[in-house]
Amino acid sequence: MNADIHTLTGAYALHALSESERVAFEEHLAECAACRKEVSELQETAVRLGSAFATPPPDSLKQNVLASIRRVRQLPPDEGSIVPLRGRRWPQRATALAAAAAAIAAIVLGSQVVRLDDEASRAKQQLAEVSSRYEAVADMIAARNTKIMAAEAGDMRATVVVSPQHGKVAFLPKDVPEPGKDKTYQLWLIGPDGAHSAGLLPDKDTPVVADTIEGATVLGVTIEPEGGSKQPTTDPVMTLALG
Repeated sequence: MNADIHTLTGAYALHALSESERVAFEEHLAECAACRKEVSELQETAVRLGSAFATPPPDSLKQNVLASIRRVRQLPPDEGSIVPLRGRRWPQRATALAAAAAAIAAIVLGSQVVRLDDEASRAKQQLAEVSSRYEAVADMIAARNTKIMAAEAGDMRATVVVSPQHGKVAFLPKDVPEPGKDKTYQLWLIGPDGAHSAGLLPDKDTPVVADTIEGATVLGVTIEPEGGSKQPTTDPVMTLALG
């Protein structure tokens, strides 16, 4: 096969080649150390992607929802199941107090249920966002000409995926130290015209997927104030050439 065989590493790692392509590529793989290394990194990333889809909601989200459930009082029994005592009449004052208490309980219960619904909705949105990011990375890996690079600086390690076909770059954290109180990691695409934000790293497990910037040659990571910055305010803790 011609030089394009080097672009089949992603499809091979995801078992997307035909039988004839697989046989030819494995013959090439035996002689190409660069492709063997890239296939190994792709397979490792594919395993991480599969694990991510099987990962349950974050413990913090689960704990928040369970805590809210514990705070919600049980609904009162259905009136149809209450058998009144014969021969006894409750004073009107007691009836009025019971009605007032029931009204207050309904208001409190209603507000707690609304809060629980809000927390569940936020959890659902967060999980959908994480899932969509991993799906984007999987699409990038399956595309031709995709580059997979290992990045390491100090205690930080990550995998960077660059897909010219999709016009995107993805940063998959592996080992990420805490950035510090009220701090966050911010990614930058750096080129001749300066640095452009590629997004904030939401946590130590979730990838960042961003559109590539024309002319960008370096991906950098800095520690910024919580919420991020318009331009880098600190020296990069990690840089990686994209070329």
